[in-house]
Amino acid sequence: MMDIIVGVLGYTTARLVLPIITLGKVRVQPISSSERGFNWLGLKRARDGSLMCHMDLAGMIGVCLWLFTAVVVATA
Repeated sequence: MMDIIVGVLGYTTARLVLPIITLGKVRVQPISSSERGFNWLGLKRARDGSLMCHMDLAGMIGVCLWLFTAVVVATA
């Protein structure tokens, strides 16, 4: 169940929101990509100079964004 939440909801959220938040400097690795060479933070420098975020890290970032949103809504 947690894999589905992180894999689908988190990844999709990060794929949509991360480039907006970082003004296009960080992008998320496509699911169909087989790229390697990510550092221990889960980032890799792309050819165009931007950073590419590994899909697993993107899923966790997306879940954290949803948790942050839930906390803000719950405390408001």
